[in-house]
Amino acid sequence: MHIAVIVPTLNEAENIESLILCINDALKEDYTIVVVDDNSKDGTQGIVVGLSEKYPVKLVARPSKLGLASAVLDGIHACQADAYIVMDADFSHPPALLAVIRKRLETCDLVVASRHMEGGGIKGWPLKRRIISRAAIMLGRPLTPIKDVTSGFFGIRSSCLDNVNLTPRGFKIGLECFVKANWKRYAEIPLLFVDRQRGSSKLRKGDFLDYLKQISLLYVYVMVRGRKK
Repeated sequence: MHIAVIVPTLNEAENIESLILCINDALKEDYTIVVVDDNSKDGTQGIVVGLSEKYPVKLVARPSKLGLASAVLDGIHACQADAYIVMDADFSHPPALLAVIRKRLETCDLVVASRHMEGGGIKGWPLKRRIISRAAIMLGRPLTPIKDVTSGFFGIRSSCLDNVNLTPRGFKIGLECFVKANWKRYAEIPLLFVDRQRGSSKLRKGDFLDYLKQISLLYVYVMVRGRKK
């Protein structure tokens, strides 16, 4: 099974080289790293190009900050693979879990790294961010059996995305896949989420509003789909 690891970046020069080395250590073979960069100004793209001479790394350079969700879609379109794993570049998603996700994808269509199951959790978040995250999860839970509906670390078989129209807003590409993709068997594995240690967060004030709009559209999608069955 060939895996494409999709990594959206924006000014991740402090993290990207270490991350690529860690991904290589975790997967070792039969993988491609697709770095989708939103016109970083800190040298991220140059680092990626340099590492592509030694490792199976592909750079998708975009002209401006177009958002994480669309970056993931561009990464998927840029690389054919049996399955895709989406992860952040800031080490909040531990690369060591990649091997676990790949193994589970041999028998599951969808594998989600979950902060909200036994063995998972969150470190380094202030109370306000925890409350917002919990509210976002409560809003999304009726749409899918996935416990951590806002997880950004997940793997999905490419066949599950055939003829699926993904139209995410903002950051939550995972939720779009959990609701719309044609998966049957899924698994959640524990994720201990540790907030970034280097670089700055890309979250902005409008992201929760984008999430509310996305949730609204997904509820409509689910209702319309239910009527057609």
